[in-house]
Amino acid sequence: MSKDVEFFRARLPEFREAEERFFVRKDLSAKDYKGISGRFGSYAQKGGELGMIRLRMCGGRMSKDKLSFIIDECRRFGISRIHTTTCETVQLHNLTGDQIYQIMDRALDHGINTQGGGGDNPRNVSATSLSGVEPGERFDVYPYAKATETYLLDIMTEIRMPRKLKVTFSSSDRNETHATFRDLGFIANDDGTFDVWAAGGLGGNPMIGIRVAEGIDPSRTLYYVRAMVDTFMAHGNYENRARARTRYMRVDLGDAGFLRAYGEALVPLLEKGGLDIHPEPETYPVKEPKDVSGDRIFRQKQPGLYYVAYHPVGGDVPLEALESIRDAIADIEGAEVRVAPDSTLYIVNLDGDEALRVRDATEGGAGTLFETSVSCIGSKICQQGLRDSNGTLYAMIDAVREAGIPDNALPRFRISGCVSSCGNHQVGMLGLQGASKSVDGKPVAVYNLTVNGCGLEGRERFGDAVGAVPVERCPEMAVFLGRTVAASGKDFDAWLSTDGKDLAGVLKDYLV
Repeated sequence: MSKDVEFFRARLPEFREAEERFFVRKDLSAKDYKGISGRFGSYAQKGGELGMIRLRMCGGRMSKDKLSFIIDECRRFGISRIHTTTCETVQLHNLTGDQIYQIMDRALDHGINTQGGGGDNPRNVSATSLSGVEPGERFDVYPYAKATETYLLDIMTEIRMPRKLKVTFSSSDRNETHATFRDLGFIANDDGTFDVWAAGGLGGNPMIGIRVAEGIDPSRTLYYVRAMVDTFMAHGNYENRARARTRYMRVDLGDAGFLRAYGEALVPLLEKGGLDIHPEPETYPVKEPKDVSGDRIFRQKQPGLYYVAYHPVGGDVPLEALESIRDAIADIEGAEVRVAPDSTLYIVNLDGDEALRVRDATEGGAGTLFETSVSCIGSKICQQGLRDSNGTLYAMIDAVREAGIPDNALPRFRISGCVSSCGNHQVGMLGLQGASKSVDGKPVAVYNLTVNGCGLEGRERFGDAVGAVPVERCPEMAVFLGRTVAASGKDFDAWLSTDGKDLAGVLKDYLV
């Protein structure tokens, strides 16, 4: 936990006053409330009657104590909307201001800091969710992500950035955290070093990052973090929030100018020293080997250990599912939950019998790749949202299930309620982004459709915009595509490489 925990707790009366003025007395504007509440990791929901809180989970790591805390708070206040995000955080929704305040305060006693969960701050530091346990990974990046999270929380009160800063770590070419196109990303190499990427991002005018360093010793990670913070404060746009993201520094300075500015911030830091880190490596339990297999059970790289995957549909985790997980792992040495950027929950460090027990306790989640499709919370909750992305995903899944589409006939969709790309639609094979479009002179609620996006390291590309799909036709489109693929006798990947090369052409009848 950051050394600034007590400082953050001392600031809570500021949030208390703001939430009372906004939710109760109604004498604080939504804009002014957002300017205060975001720093504390909370936002008002659409309509301004209720709010949400975002719980930071560095690297998506959720200990048994954190899991129990979340469950207990949800039971205490009757919270039923628990949503995971693409930045590996956990959001609790439909809260009163007083409930937000109480959760915020008590969370600190369980290693959960909501500070900087919103606003112009360093956001949750993300890392490959299976870092440390995944066979074939380059090395465990989590200890460096954790050290970075602690450092950023420690300096948060000393800095003032123009907008948020997202820092990510990736341990394999799956690039699950999109480290090559975030504000700052560390990619593990086979030789135990990091390559560093910077000034990328999704949302409006997305950009792949630019590599600012190669083969750095991980002990020097914080120098590169601080250099990015300093560069952002020196060259970020404080006047225009629409351009106050790191990628616009590259637009303004040019790539060569940005690299020069970053180097000018980095060199004095390296010369001064004092930011080296040598985090202790993670330790893992030793358990009696037992061979097991089954749906959603996978081997860890540690001999005799397994992890179980459970994907809550739409990223909405039923409270009962969390309670089942808690009960199943209560007496399991070393067990913990990890929240992945695609909303999958991984329960790790299990022996064979424990893996079977946890698998049986986590029934009812996504059963196909398509059902693991990713969506943000959507416009029914989010003030910025244009379309109910979450509701659209549920409608698509219901239609595909009713039509009996085979398991392998559809890919994962990524759905965002607006241009902000909280569902990461731009790197989906099929991406949907909430929008409006004029058709025959009348406004129509649509999703802009993008195709052939990819987030894998070395294959990064943003999807091609091919048109717009009316909201009500999205379920029908998914069923049509599934039936088309199934009729070919191939799975989706095989179909895509042959019959489906013109994916936009296949779906043209659904575009307006």
